[in-house]
Amino acid sequence: MHKTVYIMLLLAALMSCVSAESWTGQVITNNSSWQITRHSTNLTMDISGYVDGTISPVERGGRVLSPYAHYSKDVAANGADIKERTAAYQGKYTAQELLKMRSRISSVGYEIDKPAGTPIWTVEFYADWPVTINSSRSINYIGRNINDREFIGNGEDNVGANFLYNIKLTKEQNFNFSSQSLNATIIATDEQILRAKLDEDKEIDYKLNVHSTGIADLKSKQSGSQYLVGSSNYEILSENEERYVGDYNIIRNIRMRANHTREKFEDDNWLPCCSDGWAGMTLRDKIGHSAESVFDCTCFKSKGN
Repeated sequence: MHKTVYIMLLLAALMSCVSAESWTGQVITNNSSWQITRHSTNLTMDISGYVDGTISPVERGGRVLSPYAHYSKDVAANGADIKERTAAYQGKYTAQELLKMRSRISSVGYEIDKPAGTPIWTVEFYADWPVTINSSRSINYIGRNINDREFIGNGEDNVGANFLYNIKLTKEQNFNFSSQSLNATIIATDEQILRAKLDEDKEIDYKLNVHSTGIADLKSKQSGSQYLVGSSNYEILSENEERYVGDYNIIRNIRMRANHTREKFEDDNWLPCCSDGWAGMTLRDKIGHSAESVFDCTCFKSKGN
């Protein structure tokens, strides 16, 4: 019964959203699970903005309103995620930004394979939903206090920067990132997921030049393609955290790149027919093969001969 439920859940997740603006791939076994979700749309967007002024108290009806300026931006498409927040009190404030985004819904699909005579399922998801974002933003502030936060994510990779309690902040930020396609392969039995791998064609190119007079928290993380079963996370290839308190000039350049090529190989080409035999093979090596495919050749001889 579990095999039927397992297949039905997988098909339902894809069939319900192939032509929509989101898709979900899910693999559930008796003791573990794996899932991926992507949202996107066919979109061309150009945003530009400029502000230059003094944040100062305003008197209305005999009351003095406290000076305050607030900025926020949220952009998300196909695993790309941008969050920016700025809050400033009384002072001189100048900011400028430019953002260009292109996203497209193309193809998404899946494949399921379970060779006869093995307990191994191989499930593969693939999607081609490209997105490209180019962004630049500058801030020049002097006054009582400004806080500025940013988070830039692309799949499992991300870069973040928080500038808190600054009386003076000068910031120049530029980044370009793209995500073109992905391919996920999950290998499992009815009992548990043995291995999962997510390969994506993606890139982050991030540049920051800032003068901070308060607290500066900087972070970055690049993840690998191997899924850590049971943790809901992927292996971490590199991770960085920095904190500076005081008056600093900081320059930061980060580039993360990952690509993959989805290739299909002819079945059984990897295994000579005169091998040690089906019984001596590991479960991993049996994936995609059967006893018949291993031994159905002229050079095979049984142990009794």
